[in-house]
Amino acid sequence: MELTKRVIDNTVVVDIAGKLDTQTAAVAMDELQLHLDAAEGNFLVNLAGLEFIASSGLRVILRAAKQMRAKGGTMKVCSARGVVKEVLEISGFDALLDLHDEEEPALKAF
Repeated sequence: MELTKRVIDNTVVVDIAGKLDTQTAAVAMDELQLHLDAAEGNFLVNLAGLEFIASSGLRVILRAAKQMRAKGGTMKVCSARGVVKEVLEISGFDALLDLHDEEEPALKAF
C-alpha cells in the first residue's frame, strides 16, 4: 500500500495504491491522518491505483470522511475500479460517501 499527496488548487488529493487490508490499514490511517490535518477544506481520495480493499480499509476511508466533516471540510472519493468499486457499492458506501468515477469531475464538484 502506498499513499501519495498532491495539491490541486485548494484541494488535497491523496492517491492510494496497492491493497488496503488488515495488514496495511493502520499505516494507511496514520499517513492519511497527516494529510487530513493539513487539509483546509477540500479532500479527495483517489482510488485509481487501489487493487483490493477489505473491511478494515473501508473503515479507514469512512473514518477519514467523518473527520473531514467534523472539521467543516468536504471529502470525496474517486476512481474506484473493479473489485474495489464493487466492494464500495455492495457495502453501501456509495450512499455514505460522495463517490465519483473520475478525478476531474470530483474536483469540479467541490
